[in-house]
Amino acid sequence: MLKIENKTSCTISMVLSVLFFLGLIAGAFALVPYLDAVDALGTIEAGDRPVILGIGYAVLALAALTDGLLFALLLRVRKEAVFTAESVALLRGISWCCVAAGTLFVWLGFYFLISYAVAFVALLVGLCLRVVKNVIAEATEIKSENDLTV
Repeated sequence: MLKIENKTSCTISMVLSVLFFLGLIAGAFALVPYLDAVDALGTIEAGDRPVILGIGYAVLALAALTDGLLFALLLRVRKEAVFTAESVALLRGISWCCVAAGTLFVWLGFYFLISYAVAFVALLVGLCLRVVKNVIAEATEIKSENDLTV
């Protein structure tokens, strides 16, 4: 399997994070025309449109926040400052953003059934990140105890 150097991998991830953020901006502009196209099919009731748009923009805002937290975490990885309280806090924030997005997608599932599948994935990723956060927090505690010992 192809092995990429850590710094290169981190740089690739940072570039992808920036590209994702640009995609979110494009998504913010495309949300209304997309909803117009879906609305033209006659599947959305008039009173539901503001709710769907609100949820859509809330999901985009959460995704932007998550992307920013990921970028900050990547900067910490690049500085080799992974096992710190700040990195744990970033992971905690990312996991809660995933849980919040999953919850919003559950609400969106009342309008679009596929949203339930997205909600499941977002909630699962949030759960996995909570576990990783707990592991990193424990490793950070062990590292700080070892630093005091030396």
